Amino acid sequence: MSARTRARATQLAQKTMGKFLGAAEEIFGKHGYEGTTIRAISKRARVNLGTLQHYWGSKRELFSHLFEMRFEGLRNEHLIRLRAIEARVADGSRPEVSDLLRALIEPTFHIGSATESEGSRVPESTAEHKRFYALFGRALMDPAPDVVAEMNRIFGESVTLFIALMRRACPQLSEAELDWRLNCIFGAQGFSLVYAERIGKFFGKEANVAEELAANWMLHFLLNGTGAPPFAQPQPLRPPAAVAPRLVVSSKRPTRAAQARR
Repeated sequence: MSARTRARATQLAQKTMGKFLGAAEEIFGKHGYEGTTIRAISKRARVNLGTLQHYWGSKRELFSHLFEMRFEGLRNEHLIRLRAIEARVADGSRPEVSDLLRALIEPTFHIGSATESEGSRVPESTAEHKRFYALFGRALMDPAPDVVAEMNRIFGESVTLFIALMRRACPQLSEAELDWRLNCIFGAQGFSLVYAERIGKFFGKEANVAEELAANWMLHFLLNGTGAPPFAQPQPLRPPAAVAPRLVVSSKRPTRAAQARR
């Protein structure tokens, strides 16, 4: 069934699809793509196992629909912010790292706020926010080829623009060092979303703060790390000088038998 046909489905069919998509989102957020089976989704949603084949045809198509539905607003907000930054530096000036990090991080934490693109599907409750965070964080980190392909399809344009602007914002860094810092940014974002239940593990429940404060803390941390000067590579130590082999001289006098063999 095509996306257009699904959109024209009856109210009852829409409800059935919604149950299946909700179950897929919840299980994927906990177990990843390979750990999410159609049977488990069907059992969780309490719908017939043939629902997948009828409405989507394949597991890949199901998750393509789910990701598009859940991430469309986030992708659009990323592009709006990044294009605004690109326009401001069209004269060749250097973009601010802080602006770029805010464009990447804030929409994720503020999903469902007034800044979201009109008409996009966004979470409406605390529980739904948590499911969204788990879904997005897991999708960022999941190595399954189908997930990587879908995330590249959805976020490829915004990520490419973000990286290009970060290259301009950090000319003092080598491409290799910037690559490591970018991976740390994406890794911190993904980990904080997937393992949100670990927040407070070290210092207690006071660490469980509102999304706005959490976003500001993460931005402060990432900004100071990303904006740090290049690592000062220490001078390599000189290799030790070659040592001539030592001649070992025995102090023992040769025996008569040894002298006879000479």
